[in-house]
Amino acid sequence: MSHFKTLVSFLFITLLSCTNLWGQNTASKLDIIERIIENIAESTDEEIDYTDLVERFNGFLDKPINLNKANKKDLEQLHLLSDYQIQNLLEYRKENGLIYSFYELRLLDGFNYSILQKIIPFICIEIDSQQIKLPQRSKARHFILIRSQRTLETEKAYESYLKNEDDEVLNPKDNSQYLGKEWKYYTRYKYSSPKKNIEFGFTAENDAGEPFFKNINSEGFDFYSAFAEYKGNGKIRQINIGDYHIKFGQGLSLWSGLGSRKSTFTTQNAKRLRGVKSYHSTDENLFFRGAAIKINVLKKVNLTAFASLKKRDATIENNLTKSIVNSGLHRTANEIKQKNKLDERIWGGTLLFNHDKIELGASFIKSHFSPELTSKKDEITKIYDFSGKENYNLSAYYETRFNKIHLYGEIAKSQSGGKAILQGLNLQAHSQLSLELIYRKYDKNYHALYGNAFGEQSGTQNEEGFYFGVEFHPFPKWTILAYYDLYEFPWLKHRVSAPSTGRDYLSQVEFNPTKEVSIYFRYKDEKKPENSNDEKIKRPIDVSKKQYRLHLSAKLNENWEIRNRLELSEYNKSSKENGYLVYQDIIYKHSRLPFTSSIRYALFDTDSYNTRIYAYENDILYAFSIPPYFNKGSRFYLNFRYKFNRSTSLYIRYARTQYANTTQIGSGNSKISGNTKSEIKLQLKLSF
Repeated sequence: MSHFKTLVSFLFITLLSCTNLWGQNTASKLDIIERIIENIAESTDEEIDYTDLVERFNGFLDKPINLNKANKKDLEQLHLLSDYQIQNLLEYRKENGLIYSFYELRLLDGFNYSILQKIIPFICIEIDSQQIKLPQRSKARHFILIRSQRTLETEKAYESYLKNEDDEVLNPKDNSQYLGKEWKYYTRYKYSSPKKNIEFGFTAENDAGEPFFKNINSEGFDFYSAFAEYKGNGKIRQINIGDYHIKFGQGLSLWSGLGSRKSTFTTQNAKRLRGVKSYHSTDENLFFRGAAIKINVLKKVNLTAFASLKKRDATIENNLTKSIVNSGLHRTANEIKQKNKLDERIWGGTLLFNHDKIELGASFIKSHFSPELTSKKDEITKIYDFSGKENYNLSAYYETRFNKIHLYGEIAKSQSGGKAILQGLNLQAHSQLSLELIYRKYDKNYHALYGNAFGEQSGTQNEEGFYFGVEFHPFPKWTILAYYDLYEFPWLKHRVSAPSTGRDYLSQVEFNPTKEVSIYFRYKDEKKPENSNDEKIKRPIDVSKKQYRLHLSAKLNENWEIRNRLELSEYNKSSKENGYLVYQDIIYKHSRLPFTSSIRYALFDTDSYNTRIYAYENDILYAFSIPPYFNKGSRFYLNFRYKFNRSTSLYIRYARTQYANTTQIGSGNSKISGNTKSEIKLQLKLSF
């Protein structure tokens, strides 16, 4: 407890001492990524691939968006500006020509000090080379990333592997042992040519514990992904071959990959970045593999057609698919048995009409599965789950802006007859006040296997709710964010044996006293149903979880930055549980030598996993770490980057967690004897 008091005192002193510093706070760049990812991680226990999101924002840091060339799609990628703000910026540029200073943006309705502070790290102002009569350069680029990582302590499933490592074949029926070594390997290559409007590349990954150049992976890695993309200005606007994502509408029927969830972007929940995107991640299931083409049918009408054929992991019994397995892990005999057992064939298309301030679209997607999927009809919570050989989704969506009102929505139907609807309204009520209202209703028998719409649950099914969000800037350096979400589950769900309701509330107050200091306090209150602990009668009761967070990020001088956080967590079901996390980040960038480093030291103490606290961690480039802090202990990590020249950089990360109240970590195959778990990552980046 003495450590906790010391760090809390240090945090308080730091808050008071940082209000007169100068310089651009580059630590706030990390806050943007952190804010999005932490909110997603807190709302689900699923393993989610954040690679695309992390890569996008790191790409903006390396190559900011030029406001003098950016179009609507470019600005939407920031995820930081509303549709109203984007339209005002584009209209200002159209009427006044080039933008020469960030201060010009203060003249636009909807822009203020706080918003500028958030977007400036990711944007720049440059004069178009064509407008100043200089030749435009477009050079082809090669990008190579090589990464390796491992847990330094030996997990239980590796013990028998290490004893029999010299054997030609390990016991293929022993599910208590991994068939590969402790190292995870990742390689990525990308070629891009702006002049030819093409890019292509591949990704190869081998998870820790999976065989590498042996056994079922005798030819190398466990997972390969490749892509090629062409973009043009004629009739054919885009061609994708290989692996890709498809994102259209508001995600009711067709939105593969990561989708937005409730977050402190309280009035920016309309889905954007629509279209076909090359796939760069390592999730081995939720993507398309085949070809897609975008054709400009008429001046303002585009048609996108796609087809996909790939195998997915699944549990097969009696020539029926009992369940789809999305872990992507093939370490044990049982996991290998599930690999590539399900054939998935998908085809479809979208038609999009875009005219000035209105966009209309329609999508159709048809899916075929072999062996056919069967749901667990004997479980009452599963009787409305999808089953069969095929499914289709048909949807229509729109988006329009009238003055300060932004309307968007989608309606969809699946082969089962189930329907889904989402309607959103965003209102710029005042230059300093934004409001958003969302209504959604997803039938219990609506099935969208590639749906990823706004909601409380990860699946677009069995949910109805109203969401209300607010963003208010009462003073130049203050921001108030809040949302309230009331939802209902019309049918039973996992761990809830009756129809039920729940609600979420979040409020956050941000203060930016100077350009280099950012402080915010957040309160989150969630109440949702869960079955009681009574073993005889399972009835839903309200479970309450509250979180309180105080966070600071500041630039001390040209070289040093700090980030501090204190977070408290409360959980109340049959009894009350508590937890806390406090950490100190130090980020250093040398003035002359080409290296940077960051360090975190954290203390945490929670009564159980129920009061776990998620915290985004600085990681090596394009990697991510969002561990749940729970039990009692401390965590330390160190990141180091050395830039040899313009094209070569080396990254090293070491992380270590030490628990104070346990003699073993994890369970089953992942069990580690002892109270310490540590990890090392090595990465080499080449760009030329």
